[in-house]
Amino acid sequence: MADLELFDFTVPDELLREAVSHHRDKEAVADVTMMPGTGEGKVPSLVGVLRKAGYAPLVLMTLAAWVPGTFGYGIGVFGPNIERSFHIQDAALGAVTFVVSIAQLGWAVPLAVWADRGSRKLVTGVTLLVFGVLAPLMAISTNVWMFAFLYLAASVGYGTNNTVQNSYLSDAYPTEARGRVFSWHNLSDPIAGTVGLLAMTTIASLTGSWRWSLLLGLIGIPIGLVVFRLREPAKGENESNHILKAAGMDTASQQGAGPRVLLGSAVLRLLRIRSLYYQMVAVAILGFAGTGVPLFGSLYYQRVWHQGTGHRGDIYAIINIAGFLGLPVAYLVGDRLFRRAPQRPLVLAAGCISLYGLLFSISLYMPNLWMVVALQFLAQAAIAPLSISIFQTLAATAPPEMRSICFAMFGIYAAVFGGFAGAVVLGAISDVRGVTFALTLIGPVCVIGGVLLAVGSRYVRRDITLVIEDVLERYAEGKRRQSGGDIPALQVHNLDFYYGTNQVLFDVNFEVREGDIVALLGTNGAGKSTLLRAVSGLEHPHRGVIRLFGTNSTYLEAEQVITQGVALLLGGKMTFPGLSVKDNLRVGEYSFRRDSHRARVAFNEAVEMFPELASRLDQPAGTLSGGEQQMLALARVMMTTPRLLMIDELALGLAPMAVDRLMEIVGRVNSAGTTVILVEQSVNRALALARRSIFLERGEIKFDGPTAELIERDDLLRPVFLTPSVAAEG
Repeated sequence: MADLELFDFTVPDELLREAVSHHRDKEAVADVTMMPGTGEGKVPSLVGVLRKAGYAPLVLMTLAAWVPGTFGYGIGVFGPNIERSFHIQDAALGAVTFVVSIAQLGWAVPLAVWADRGSRKLVTGVTLLVFGVLAPLMAISTNVWMFAFLYLAASVGYGTNNTVQNSYLSDAYPTEARGRVFSWHNLSDPIAGTVGLLAMTTIASLTGSWRWSLLLGLIGIPIGLVVFRLREPAKGENESNHILKAAGMDTASQQGAGPRVLLGSAVLRLLRIRSLYYQMVAVAILGFAGTGVPLFGSLYYQRVWHQGTGHRGDIYAIINIAGFLGLPVAYLVGDRLFRRAPQRPLVLAAGCISLYGLLFSISLYMPNLWMVVALQFLAQAAIAPLSISIFQTLAATAPPEMRSICFAMFGIYAAVFGGFAGAVVLGAISDVRGVTFALTLIGPVCVIGGVLLAVGSRYVRRDITLVIEDVLERYAEGKRRQSGGDIPALQVHNLDFYYGTNQVLFDVNFEVREGDIVALLGTNGAGKSTLLRAVSGLEHPHRGVIRLFGTNSTYLEAEQVITQGVALLLGGKMTFPGLSVKDNLRVGEYSFRRDSHRARVAFNEAVEMFPELASRLDQPAGTLSGGEQQMLALARVMMTTPRLLMIDELALGLAPMAVDRLMEIVGRVNSAGTTVILVEQSVNRALALARRSIFLERGEIKFDGPTAELIERDDLLRPVFLTPSVAAEG
């Protein structure tokens, strides 16, 4: 069977088959694998794509990256001049550079969050304006502290290049042109390292001072103003439309991604993309070279080859011309590899960075200057396709609503780990052993990074399959909404969960209708508690979707989940024994602490529901019996008036009379309209309270149906657990 063309590469049918095989609504999407394939097809020309989607986004975003990039190259070349102006040594210069790298890290995260939750063109324009104002002011710095402070503030302009801008371009142009769009946008770097650098060094040579060249930062002001006029594309629409069109589905039936995910959950979600995880670790190592080479390479040419500012600028302009060679490689070879097999660009990237490190280290020991420059030119040419290869993979595997954060994480890892080693550590080594020895370490470090990229390539196909699966799941949910079907209280689809490398939940799928009461049964260690923790936001799954009353809550935190009307009661003494009963109940008011009237009403209703507690409000909770403490815990949970109540082992360690009382209360809560999921060990209690049961064994659902039918399943119950009464009845 031929392949289906998805994203900006051709996805082999087995990827769609794997996604469909895990999808809950197989009948609705089974025709995906039966469609006639399109093969590789004819790729539309980039000019045709730009004519249709517009030239302005690509041109303006490239210029927005070029301005700060030019500035960065200039600062690197002017390193020795800056040392003389401020009377500092190599380690101090490295420290300044490292602090600025950390500042870029500090800017990148909030900017990425802002962009993912708002307008990416606005973020790009604002940061470019700030850069255009502050960067030129560095020219009047009277000491290194003022210079560093202004550089820290101006570094906000670096925070959008490979983060917000790449995310914007991913959605501004169709997926089949993404690799080529990234290639052209990435031209900003070699142009900055050649044309921009020559402009800065020429100004410095003509004026006799490196300070005048910093005025080039003013160019950022008019560019930033024009960026504001761009159109803001919808996030992720291209991927979804492309997949659904290829699958013959209605693109209007997609379901939204749900509430905004907090930063911590977004980072956790991204690091659980296996290929991305290895890329992050590799980039952390590669940051060693990315920071060290521009800074201390200039010192190498000054100290070993005695090159002045103008000559160093000429040398780096020649070397950076090799960056232009990355365009045809990434444009033709990388894009073709990605279309044929999406994991191959990372293999290409692994080879590129390894070759770069070896060529660079060898170049340091050449007997002639022209040999040094020639080898570093070849090294720069070798590394040129690296970022495009990584960007293509990232754009296809990261969730669109987290794409800016994902791109920002590359800068974070490079700055925190690689930036520290490349700037401070290399500077210290250079002071002790010399700049040549320090730069030699670049070679083995790059080889290690290449190995990690190669390992990460093994997971690219799997990660893309999960993206396809997510789009198909949203499509099916959208069709369900359009057909007017009931929205369940809880939907769990394709859920996997790991503790470390130990998988405890396997492809869990079930739904709970609003108003139902469901018993979740299974042995200890079956995954029942883990499943409830995932639904409540205390844990986050590694795969799959969780919806609460139709809202995607997969990666929401517990404080967000509770606002969806969900509460979790854990078995045992879920109270604060040192606090009074009244104060324990007041803890339950926290989620609506700003509404004093609601807090008073909820408190009174809790006491009314559990009259046993009314006469003991001033008594320490630790002096209550086990059953009374469980009543107190349940009363506190019910103060939030949950629409979905999950109870994990309600009867744990309690006397039968207390259990009966609690079960009676849970039944009344359910009769009042609250949906209940009850984890139970006793099939008898489950049968008395819940008509439907879900049976988990070793993380997999083995039964989902009427509890009365489960009683007849000796193959499930007899090897696992039976209460004496059930055994007698059997």
